[in-house]
Amino acid sequence: MRDVAQTAGVSLKTVSRVVNAEDGVSADLVERVEQAIRALQYQPDERARNLRQNDSRSGSIGFVMVDVSNPFFSSILRGLEDVARARGYFVLSGSSDGDANREDQLIETFIARRVDGLVVIPSGDTLAALRAEVERGTPVVFLDLEAPGFTSDLVRSDHRGGAVAATEHLIAHGHRDIGFLCDDPAIFSAGERYEGFKEAMTAAGLVIRPEWVVMGRHHPDRWEELVTDLCAASPRPTALFTAQNFITIGALRALHALGLQHEIAMVGFDDVELADVVEPAVSVVPQQPLELGRRAGQMLFDRLDGSTAGQSKEVIASPIIERGSGEIRPPAG
Repeated sequence: MRDVAQTAGVSLKTVSRVVNAEDGVSADLVERVEQAIRALQYQPDERARNLRQNDSRSGSIGFVMVDVSNPFFSSILRGLEDVARARGYFVLSGSSDGDANREDQLIETFIARRVDGLVVIPSGDTLAALRAEVERGTPVVFLDLEAPGFTSDLVRSDHRGGAVAATEHLIAHGHRDIGFLCDDPAIFSAGERYEGFKEAMTAAGLVIRPEWVVMGRHHPDRWEELVTDLCAASPRPTALFTAQNFITIGALRALHALGLQHEIAMVGFDDVELADVVEPAVSVVPQQPLELGRRAGQMLFDRLDGSTAGQSKEVIASPIIERGSGEIRPPAG
């Protein structure tokens, strides 16, 4: 900064005001300082700046997701990064793998690194580390899943409404024998999707066959085997509602391997890569992960900017995308 001041012929204080975008500096002096900065390729020392700031902010936020290898979560991260980057912030992120202890460890690690706020996709009910941090006043936004006992801001998809719409779509195309596959129903989103499936089936007066309901935490490759077993049963469902993106991929592989992709209808929750280029293309209730990430980021920065409003809660809905697989009708008779 001293070199910049000397080159521009101004005081050190003037350089500081320009670098920090403070008022009280004439346009002429701003231009001179900026020319000197460009000529000297000056880069502010953000660590030193953070130490000097009255609020001691670190310029970083933490994001706890379930699994970064899942395109849904990586897209959320991208949306969050878009908002953070515009504010000059960095995002520290980590995967909990659905393990509550790992989740607590990540939260504690981020707090130790002095993040200014947290966006969390919770995987458990306790969230002990997070509860303590909320009590200390750290801004927290929950994303996609609700956490019992917390009044922090929340943005999520309409899991139940989307599941109702997907099931009703299959029923409207003549299906009565519908199989349902989802993640562990103890997870908020999976539980909501199962409730939505049951609601639509019950409203239509249809029986849910327990042997056609498959739920649990399984490796993505395992879902192909589970769908193969389901479709090999007698009788078998005429339609499938696959309520998670990895499940949809496993179902696609199974149906194509069995040659049943034109006989068994399917609607997935979450869009999947290349879903529009397979034959038949996959009908889905898409979530909007980029928008989820952006909205969570905006909520967090509202709090960092000083908002003291009550809990903000936003539920994002998406209409079904009809591509072909969900419009297959059951066999006659």
